[in-house]
Amino acid sequence: MLAKQGIQEKSGIGKPITIGFVIILGMMIAMTAIALHFGAKANTRLHMVVENQNVKTHLATTIQTALEQRALSMHAASIMTNSVEKTAEKRRFDEYDAAYMRARDRLEQMPLSAEEKSILADMRQLTKSARPDLEAVMDLALSGQQEAMLNKLRASVMPKQRRVVEQADAFIRLQQMQADAALHNADATYARIKKLMLTLTVFTVSLGLLITYIVSRRVSKQGRQLTLQAKYDALTSLPNRLMLVEGLAQKIADTKCNDAAFAVVLMDLDRFKDVNDTLGHEFGDVLLKEVGRRLAETVRPDDIIARLGGDEFVVVLNGMTQQGVAQIAEKMIVALEQPFRIEQQSIDVSASLGITLFPDHGQTPSTLLREADIAMYVAKRSGGGYTIYAPEQEKMSREDLSLKSELREAIHDNQLVLYFQPKIDHQRHCVMGVEALVRWMHPQRGFMAPDLFIPLAEQAGLIGALTRWVLKTALQQLADFHAQGQRLSMAVNLSACNLHDAELIDSIISLLQETHVPPQYLVLEITEGAVMSSPKDGIRNLHRLDAAGITLAIDDFGTGYSSLAYLKQLPVDELKIDKSFVMNMYNDDNDAVIVRSTIDLAHNLGLKVTAEGVENRDTWEILTLLGCDTSQGYFMSKPQPAESLARWLAESPWSIGKPSAYPDQVFWLSVQSA
Repeated sequence: MLAKQGIQEKSGIGKPITIGFVIILGMMIAMTAIALHFGAKANTRLHMVVENQNVKTHLATTIQTALEQRALSMHAASIMTNSVEKTAEKRRFDEYDAAYMRARDRLEQMPLSAEEKSILADMRQLTKSARPDLEAVMDLALSGQQEAMLNKLRASVMPKQRRVVEQADAFIRLQQMQADAALHNADATYARIKKLMLTLTVFTVSLGLLITYIVSRRVSKQGRQLTLQAKYDALTSLPNRLMLVEGLAQKIADTKCNDAAFAVVLMDLDRFKDVNDTLGHEFGDVLLKEVGRRLAETVRPDDIIARLGGDEFVVVLNGMTQQGVAQIAEKMIVALEQPFRIEQQSIDVSASLGITLFPDHGQTPSTLLREADIAMYVAKRSGGGYTIYAPEQEKMSREDLSLKSELREAIHDNQLVLYFQPKIDHQRHCVMGVEALVRWMHPQRGFMAPDLFIPLAEQAGLIGALTRWVLKTALQQLADFHAQGQRLSMAVNLSACNLHDAELIDSIISLLQETHVPPQYLVLEITEGAVMSSPKDGIRNLHRLDAAGITLAIDDFGTGYSSLAYLKQLPVDELKIDKSFVMNMYNDDNDAVIVRSTIDLAHNLGLKVTAEGVENRDTWEILTLLGCDTSQGYFMSKPQPAESLARWLAESPWSIGKPSAYPDQVFWLSVQSA
């Protein structure tokens, strides 16, 4: 009986302890849930604030840039005398004016504080007030009243313009202040949560301490994540645009005090889109991380590396002269040229760098970044490497933008024209096909060769439309040849972008069906580099074309970097030897050896060989002795439009109706006189 009572007493003591522990545990769980709830709300709130601040900062920066460009257009119009240039500058002024209005309207549609609304209201009022003067200035410039225009520009327009720019600057500073305040509030919220959890540990035992530790760790992690989200790039952990702009502003202030200098290097990866499109965004993300790591190894510890987004990086080099910047830029380019090894896949990339120097090229973050972007574009247009900003590049940049727009219209309005260069059979001494070469008859600039506008088409995303135009026009011309009884082949060049465009492959097959051209008469020429930029994807599409019966050729063979292992996988029918080897082979034994080896290699693989750049009879006869199948070059015929080609086919000694395995002296005299 006593034993049973003792058991009951023990049970009575243990029960309150258990209940108390459960209550404490319940309180801990409840407080943990509350803490996590507030932490999640703070996380969401700060994320929204930071996202809004980034968007607002971007829009305000767009306004700032548009205003600067608009002012530049007014100044440019004031000194121009040519009416066409004035009209173009007026159009450019209107475009930046529209960009300014769009950015401001979008800002006004976002959630705004009272201070932000006040700044935007002032900006709108100032714009409204300045609008008649702006229009009057541009009208005066267009009408040639330079002096009246300059007086009005100095007296009225520019002061109002500066006030609007000041409002945009104030708006950007406000965003930075609000972002800092949001971070401060988040830190304060997390501090209160920590204090609450630490107070609770007084009433808990080991389990309570463990829970507190876990929650504290989670809260700290969220705080670090929010800080990273606000000022650091999530992928590379490098400073983002917001932090870069803040850092540049601070560096400009510090540098002005000690009369020093620094450089801003804006870098963009070439062909990065091809990596994403062909290997996947996961590969692209890993590549960007590796790029950030290599840049960090290349520059000094006190230099700043930031990622603006996409494949754009910025490096701020402290205390740099122009010569020193050039040396660092060369090191960066060399570091990135080394192949990247990702999941057993070797990836080759290159970079284009634009460089601005403070204070020579600009004294605000936006100006330095904008001018670095212009210089980078010049470097990219030149084929990569680096370019240091120069004022005349701004005009070149605007001209290229204009040319891209005009090229889009040219494709749509049929301003392009095809020239055709005959391909001659070495055994029969007659034409067996032609190569289609696109030219642009620009209304103002006149005749333009493809190397002047093909790169622009690739940069502007027009290469697909351009290639479709060339294919359609070439196949229609080929159908006409066949209808006249001239069974020629037609060669068309494809770029790397074309080769990875599955829709274009479908279009080629459809065009053959529409024009009723047998597919074997269409020869598609692809460079080694185009295939090797993404071997897996490129080879797959080549097999699709081969299955359709289309003839495939490797163009400019010998200048790329393909291996024989890849070459034997390609379903190609022909190799074209680059003219750089052919033109000097009569005088250069090394070139002759390369040509002979290429011909032997191709024939051993069952391929035909075409030589480019044949400019004299000696070269023709050497190629004949080496067993070359066909050639093209100025010795036989220059590229010519369809009308001239029709006459050439009727009159030339190389014409299709006059084959000759053993040409006599009369034949060669007729070739020389043609």
